[in-house]
Amino acid sequence: MVDPFRRRSIWFESDLEESALVVLLTLAETQEIREQQKAEYIQHGKKRKHYFDFVQRQASGRIAYAVKYEQDVDDDLRETLRLISEQQGDRFADEFRILTEKDLTLAQIENAREILAYASDFDFEGQALVTAALQGLPARVLLADVVRVTGLGERGRRAAVALVQKGLLKVPANVRLTDNALLVNRAARENRR
Repeated sequence: MVDPFRRRSIWFESDLEESALVVLLTLAETQEIREQQKAEYIQHGKKRKHYFDFVQRQASGRIAYAVKYEQDVDDDLRETLRLISEQQGDRFADEFRILTEKDLTLAQIENAREILAYASDFDFEGQALVTAALQGLPARVLLADVVRVTGLGERGRRAAVALVQKGLLKVPANVRLTDNALLVNRAARENRR
């Protein structure tokens, strides 16, 4: 998958990893995602290694994710993560998490796919026009109102959706990015005080 924000390809190995990846890539706090990161540890006197599916770098630190279907999460995996955390500590990551299909919603995944697709337009001019319009709009705004105020039609919608990753617009939990979605406008003057 191509990450349009950081302009690099990221590999995944399953449908679940693909879903997790699109969601992680579109979070405003994500600075970088690295895949298949190796962590070494000692278990029962033997040197072992575990490959984390993704390591997400944020301003606050790094999170290592083992992406597994719920049925594949077992005590061995939990013990592996515990040992890596204990032995590697924050040299490898600040947090170690197991991410399953139960941690992702269909709305999150669908929104993330749309954000990635629209960000791949690389319409920086459209995004700049939408950003300027957002400053004069209220702190909560319908996506349709953003499109209407910009006068850019579908181009404005696509640019606005791409700005979700930049943190200028926030989608509330379990809300699908439709024209009647009520979004948090973090670019609004009243939110910047």
